[in-house]
Amino acid sequence: MTLYTMLVSHPLSYAVYRFFSSFPIACFFLALLTDVAFWQTTNLIWLHFSEWLLLAGLVFGAVAIIVALIALVARWYGPTWFGLLGQGTAFALAVLNSFIHTADGWTAVMPYGLTVSIATVLVMAVAGLAGRRGGANV
Repeated sequence: MTLYTMLVSHPLSYAVYRFFSSFPIACFFLALLTDVAFWQTTNLIWLHFSEWLLLAGLVFGAVAIIVALIALVARWYGPTWFGLLGQGTAFALAVLNSFIHTADGWTAVMPYGLTVSIATVLVMAVAGLAGRRGGANV
């Protein structure tokens, strides 16, 4: 099935999935940047930004995974199984990162929070490349 036939057969479901899957990518990447900013400045506002970005990414990520599973089972479109596994792994790492960021001050980010943020972004990048099907990065 080509990208064109996927878009023509179920354009709304594909758009919904793409909409919800873009938010975790942005939120988790920005959480990494705010962790680096906290590491450099030790200003607690960056820690709170990371916490909120992780929460927003987890909420939208849960919706994106549910939509992807429905689409995969219904055979509309969707990522490959490896891409979906990568998305689940990135989601699990983000949940772990959210728990790490509940600590106060320096220990919420250094060293484990920053390390898990980096791992989450790397897993998302690999899952995005592995989830390509028919020229669509899903």
